[in-house]
Amino acid sequence: MGAVFQGKDAPPRARYTMRLRRALPALCLLLGLAVLAGMTWLRVLDRVEAGAAGAVACPTSAADPNKVQLRVYNATAREGVARTVSIQLLDRGYAVLAVENDPLSGVRLVEGTAEVRYGPGGVRWAESVRKQVPGATLYRDAREGRVIDVVLGERFSRLSTAAELAKSGRQGIAAVPAAPTRTTGPGPAC
Repeated sequence: MGAVFQGKDAPPRARYTMRLRRALPALCLLLGLAVLAGMTWLRVLDRVEAGAAGAVACPTSAADPNKVQLRVYNATAREGVARTVSIQLLDRGYAVLAVENDPLSGVRLVEGTAEVRYGPGGVRWAESVRKQVPGATLYRDAREGRVIDVVLGERFSRLSTAAELAKSGRQGIAAVPAAPTRTTGPGPAC
């Protein structure tokens, strides 16, 4: 009953228990790292969603064109388009810093009339700039600062007229813009 077999007459022992003992700490470590990575991604996604909600709540209708800094780029084969538009935007009160061909022409294609490129610092002014070009789209990138790029595409023909802006309730075309409104209390940082 209690005979112990040793030597060549002994039954084969299960070696997998020894392997399992060696692998168990490594498996626990990998499982712990996977849980930690999952929790980190959930926090990142929550912050991104909260940032997107805050960006939507920023007031854009009272943006002062005199505080908006623009770079006007030509993404077309036509010459002088960016120069003409920059003069018109200067007349409307915007500060134009540069006029040249689109530096991202080989990287990013502008579909439609125009594309307004801006970073987190330009959220407040991007919508008012977009309203100046009928059919323009917004493109948020990771740039620093609040300088906004207006990139004119092949379908561009003209800026919005004063009548179009007034009819649709858009603002930002007057040479002397209305004073920006101030809100009290906590709100999104624009």
